[in-house]
Amino acid sequence: MAIQGECPKCGKRVLHVNVESVVGVVDGTSKARCLSYSCIHCNAVLGVQIDHRGKPRARSKPAADA
Repeated sequence: MAIQGECPKCGKRVLHVNVESVVGVVDGTSKARCLSYSCIHCNAVLGVQIDHRGKPRARSKPAADA
């Protein structure tokens, strides 16, 4: 049997969630890519975590003209 929780806001069973990509901000500066999970019934945020797969890519420097 699957573990089923209840949304703390609307009280309905949480069988599915909306997953959204968000940016974690510290002191006004973007620091990490994150995932936000919200209830499909009332859109209450159930949790946020760092997206370890969403690591920022290294920026390439423009090629210098010879």
